[in-house]
Amino acid sequence: MNNVKYNEEDVSNHHGIAAVIKNESGEVLMQEHVKYGFWTIPVGKVLPGQVVEDGLKQEVLEECGIAVEKLEEISVRKYNYNRNGEEVEVLLHLFNILKYTGEVRNNEPEKHKQQKFLSIEEIKNIKYLSDSTLLYLETLGIGRGSSI
Repeated sequence: MNNVKYNEEDVSNHHGIAAVIKNESGEVLMQEHVKYGFWTIPVGKVLPGQVVEDGLKQEVLEECGIAVEKLEEISVRKYNYNRNGEEVEVLLHLFNILKYTGEVRNNEPEKHKQQKFLSIEEIKNIKYLSDSTLLYLETLGIGRGSSI
């Protein structure tokens, strides 16, 4: 993570969103993130002035090709990061996607090496996870560090 090239959006305080998207079998959609090198549930940034839920719907549509129809916010947490020597505050909003239309696909292969549905057991055993994925696991009563 030391060699990450941050853009201007990355080094400004912002609201982040994270989406728990499940398939019919209850597996969770995970993405292998190119920039950060971790596995994560779909994540993104809310644009300045944008309603958080609208930002989530836009990100999920852009990244995964699905239209969110019903959602529920399940957690909010503030994170502080040091990026390019700048202190950055991210207020992360974690949502369960309860209903969506369309077929999940990787619309941003330049950002996500791969995208697939995994069981909670499989997710727990991934070597390096994002903070948003760890927060989701925490909501399920599962605690672990970002890397194992």
